[in-house]
Amino acid sequence: MSITEQGLQGEKMARLILKNKFKVDGIFQADWLVIKDSKYYVVEVKHKEMFKSPPFNGQGLDIRQVKARMKFYAETGIRCLFLVINIPDNQGYWQWLDILEQTKYHDTRNKVKVYDIKNFAKFKNEYKN
Repeated sequence: MSITEQGLQGEKMARLILKNKFKVDGIFQADWLVIKDSKYYVVEVKHKEMFKSPPFNGQGLDIRQVKARMKFYAETGIRCLFLVINIPDNQGYWQWLDILEQTKYHDTRNKVKVYDIKNFAKFKNEYKN
């Protein structure tokens, strides 16, 4: 078993322990927790192809992730940064999830909330795989 497989197996066991033994009310797995200027932020990272119009070109998150991160923000004041690395060009985009929630978006039948790429800040991603 590889170290990656061991890590995934350990995370699965821990999730079951938290749910069944500790009876936690909910679990969400953040991609990153960061601190900048003495403030904490949650970061949700996606590395995927852009959704194409209609209704607009954009990037998105599973609706359940959006709900969980927005609830977390409402209860803790810790904002979620949505960071996207576009495939195939590795172009970088970012925006605060609470800002995106105030803009036009589209919910797909696959339960993904897609935000118009025009509402993201664009940055040059100098890092490649």
